[in-house]
Amino acid sequence: MALPSMPYPALPFAPPASQPLSEAEAACAAALASLPGMTPVRLTKILGGGSPVEAWTALRAGEHIADPDHRFCGAARRSCPDRVLSACREHGIAVLVHGRAGYPTALLGDPGAPAVLFALGDPSVTQGRDGVAVVGTRSATPYGCQVASELGRDLAGAGIVVISGLARGIDGAAHAGAVRAAPGAAPAAVVGTGLDVVYPTENRALWDALGTTGVIFSESPLGTGPRPRVFPARNRIIAGLARVVVVVESHRSGGALTTAEAAARRGITVCAVPGSVRSPASRGTNGLLVDGCVPVRDVDDVLVAVALAGRGRDMPAPLPRSGSLVAARGPVSRRRRTAGGRAVPETARERAASVVSAADAKVSAADAKVSAAVDAKVLAAVDDVPTSIETVLTRTGLRLPDVACACERLVDSGVLRSGDGWWART
Repeated sequence: MALPSMPYPALPFAPPASQPLSEAEAACAAALASLPGMTPVRLTKILGGGSPVEAWTALRAGEHIADPDHRFCGAARRSCPDRVLSACREHGIAVLVHGRAGYPTALLGDPGAPAVLFALGDPSVTQGRDGVAVVGTRSATPYGCQVASELGRDLAGAGIVVISGLARGIDGAAHAGAVRAAPGAAPAAVVGTGLDVVYPTENRALWDALGTTGVIFSESPLGTGPRPRVFPARNRIIAGLARVVVVVESHRSGGALTTAEAAARRGITVCAVPGSVRSPASRGTNGLLVDGCVPVRDVDDVLVAVALAGRGRDMPAPLPRSGSLVAARGPVSRRRRTAGGRAVPETARERAASVVSAADAKVSAADAKVSAAVDAKVLAAVDDVPTSIETVLTRTGLRLPDVACACERLVDSGVLRSGDGWWART
């Protein structure tokens, strides 16, 4: 997939800080984010890793280097930070600033990390736990909603923080499943509206549940309604919070694919749930699978992806088969002969079939060489006594699926014997 450049200026990386925001800093940070015309990019430049109080004071005085045209000076003079913070407190909303206590550690160092986040609920639910984003189309099919709900429930039950956008369709189904998993990890959401504006309204009960048992994040200030351009921007935060992104259903274009792109930009594993080739709601997900994203059949596939991502290993991409790479195009150039010796133009289908056959033969030969090398490496890593899969992975540096397949081949050939989670030489 084509990955556009990241438009957000980088914030300086800061390790988890123990110093909480003072009331004045929280008030000024909230007031800065609430100024008319303020965008995430401008806010990042204005804060610049410094104190929110200093940034507010300079902006209000017309002396901030990031506001040379005094664009925000007048609005800042008319605003009262204490009143902005008081409104947040009335709605139970916390103000989080990058690099300070309470800010999600998963976003520290992220190229698109928001300088200021508003949080409804308990922001700490994302700390110290793996997160999986489950995203998809708003126009979901019953199949997609069922899969998303089951993934949300099973992931939360396995202690994984389910992250999504609280939108209708796949997002809401995933969060509904996570909420039903009790006991389980609390879910997290990232929305595009202010945290006092429930959108869509039919998700109000789900919104209240996440605000009570989990957390809802937004970089939009209070009173911000749904605006189309905000939702693609919030998707970078969903991706940044996650160790793995799972796209359940997506049309040929849509917000779920922007989340997948944001994840790919960050080196985050992207998975996709296969769907019917006749379903428009699965065109995007099936396209991701063709591009080499990890297929997901159930929660176990996601948990394997999370485990490998935690070890710094990538999931294997499917080997591109020539059938998906070769197309008959252009004029027919090859000819075949009839019994009478007359040259007959080779059809496009025949030409494609011959090219595919030759390419498949080359791929098979290459596969055999790769498999032999992997088998030798795995065999050298296995002892005469039972050897665990973790030991083989550590010794070889190979990926889990490669090791598992190699062990199967070696057992079939009689070189290894297997037990419950171990292998040994015969």
